[in-house]
Amino acid sequence: MIIDHKIDMYRYGDELNAIKAKQTKECNVLFYGSSTFGIWKTLEEEFSAYKAINAGFGGSTSDEALFHYDNIAKPFKPKVVVWYYGDNEPVCSYTVEETMALFTATWEKFLADDKNVRIITIATKTSPARNEYAPFVRELNAWQKQAAKERDYLSYIETEDICKKDGKYLLENYLPDELHFGRRGYDILYRKIKEELDK
Repeated sequence: MIIDHKIDMYRYGDELNAIKAKQTKECNVLFYGSSTFGIWKTLEEEFSAYKAINAGFGGSTSDEALFHYDNIAKPFKPKVVVWYYGDNEPVCSYTVEETMALFTATWEKFLADDKNVRIITIATKTSPARNEYAPFVRELNAWQKQAAKERDYLSYIETEDICKKDGKYLLENYLPDELHFGRRGYDILYRKIKEELDK
């Protein structure tokens, strides 16, 4: 797959090096994603029973996730991958079609390295700060949901109920930046992920 990189693939070098430093730790569940994981500082503690590693970095895209797969994700040899991307792709000029292709290519990398791997893809959140990209997110999430129905290794977690109620944003679930989830949002997401991990 050839997609032109629209950003500097090494722009989060310090964060990538910090993730590499964790590669000696035992990892059953790898959280691989953008800042939605990256700023979730209590993630590894909350999922410690699952031997989870947080490999979220910066405002990264699925292009970076694929590009850095061999050096960042592969060494962890996870049994389960929790995947979150899609926030930053439209901001960085990736199309929905390119994003779908990047998601699929990265998932297939995990699958090629372990045919028994489970991947849990979390629906990309909509947000007040980036409401103009809501159509992009809706299309991407519809595809993710369908992909999970068609692929045995893949499951899907919905986030729309964390983001909105009756069509209005639930601002209490966001940080003041109105882009990232705050503590209340993460508490709900934690329960959803735990439920899926426990299946």
